[in-house]
Amino acid sequence: MSQRGQAVKDNLSALALALGVHLLIAVFLLIGSWDWEPFEAQQVPVRVTLVDQAPGARDEAQRQQAQQERQEQEQAEERARRQAEQREEQARLQREADARAEREQQERQRREAERQRRARELEQQRAEQAERERLAELQRQRELERQRLEDERRREEQARLQELAELRQQREQAERERLDQERRLQALSERRAAEEAEREAAEEADRLRLANEQAAADARRATLNEEYVATIRELIRRNWNRPPTTQPGVVCRIRVVQIPGGEIIGAEIVSPCNADAATRRSITAAVLRVAFLPYQGYESVFAREIDFDFIYDG
Repeated sequence: MSQRGQAVKDNLSALALALGVHLLIAVFLLIGSWDWEPFEAQQVPVRVTLVDQAPGARDEAQRQQAQQERQEQEQAEERARRQAEQREEQARLQREADARAEREQQERQRREAERQRRARELEQQRAEQAERERLAELQRQRELERQRLEDERRREEQARLQELAELRQQREQAERERLDQERRLQALSERRAAEEAEREAAEEADRLRLANEQAAADARRATLNEEYVATIRELIRRNWNRPPTTQPGVVCRIRVVQIPGGEIIGAEIVSPCNADAATRRSITAAVLRVAFLPYQGYESVFAREIDFDFIYDG
């Protein structure tokens, strides 16, 4: 049975008991209000007419009359005493009934207070349990989010390293092809040189080789620098959370400050930049989220400050 049902049952029982007590008191009051007379045989008064009696006879008659009056007075006092006792008994019963009703009321109040206290304790325990469960769930969600971010960062790092490895392999392959081509050209030059001009041909070949190597080095450096900037621009684009206010056609010059190893220590928007304030902040935040720029393989084109254009065409 629920606590509410038990409380209703207790209230009904107390009400029935109070009604019974008051009914009993009413019966006692009704009985007490009756004028009970002890059952006695009614004495027929004897009327004696004394006519010229002797003095002794008159004294005896007076004595009997006084005795009868005393008996009547005693009977009246006895009736008054019994009525007083009945009223006292009724008052005692009333007090006992009132005391019982008060005790029952106090007991009901005590049970109700105890029920409310237990209900409050149960509600508090439920609230505390719900709070503990909420905090546990929040902690679990935070741990899941942290693990997700860690996994995502690890995947991005692996993808970046894989991309850098592929770029490095492509550069090495291009370098091998260039060297093979230079060797073929050198062999062809030597075969065409005449014996008479062997020394001049050799010097010319050396000059050409040096010039080609310098040009190739310059080309490699220019290509590597362009590749380095393109890699940085792609990393920033991947980490960019574009605001809703960003419109196509954004061109912003970004200045990135780094230290050896590729760690970014500063980023700012420099002129020109046609983006709004929210887009500028989002671009700077994307640069800082990259945290580290590529370093291995790009040592020859490393610079503490790098300026490049960030473009968004929609």
